[in-house]
Amino acid sequence: MSANSTRFEKSNAAKLTLDRLNWLSDGVIAIVLTLLVLGVDIPEHHDFSANGLINFLGKVEYQIVVYAVSFVLIGSYWIQHNVMFHFFQSGTRGLTWLNLLFLFELTLLPFTTKLIGTYQYQPLPILIYGAVHFACGCTLAYMWWYANRRAPVVWPRIDTVIARSMFLRILTGPAISLVALGAGFINARLAHAVFLTMPQCHLSHRTVDSHWPEIAEMDEADRS
Repeated sequence: MSANSTRFEKSNAAKLTLDRLNWLSDGVIAIVLTLLVLGVDIPEHHDFSANGLINFLGKVEYQIVVYAVSFVLIGSYWIQHNVMFHFFQSGTRGLTWLNLLFLFELTLLPFTTKLIGTYQYQPLPILIYGAVHFACGCTLAYMWWYANRRAPVVWPRIDTVIARSMFLRILTGPAISLVALGAGFINARLAHAVFLTMPQCHLSHRTVDSHWPEIAEMDEADRS
């Protein structure tokens, strides 16, 4: 057996399929999205009259706003994660641990969302909330860098322009989080508005999306 074939077998042995990793990620993200709504409190004693209902909705309006902001942001993380894994041919132990770290950070978001909903308009809860989002974005960026450099698992022939564009686009999330942290010391609602600019960066990405048909063809060829 040649040295090249031995290295090839060892390389393949170190790689893992992505199915279970994707299933776990989708399941955790779905649960996190569901848990967010539990942060909207319903008081035990309230008046069910029309005026009572209006007063109640006024009391929880801020909690509903932060719930909506967090829902959109987590949805944008799922989009980034989905697009990123679209370029992965296989996984590794390192990639699995990085993905678990990302999921751990995501599971903190229902708690931090509840925190800023309870301690309304205070800068410290927004600082904690923004720090978690910063960590989520940095972990996603490191996962992409790791997959391309440390343990190449992306499909072959991916243009370096695509890889760089994807990396820079992911880094916009942590950058926006830092801006939102500063805005939180000025006005809480301003901080939420800054956070909401993050998903707009991922509505489309022509440089990356244009490569998807090529990836699909390579995937089909690999299976045949």
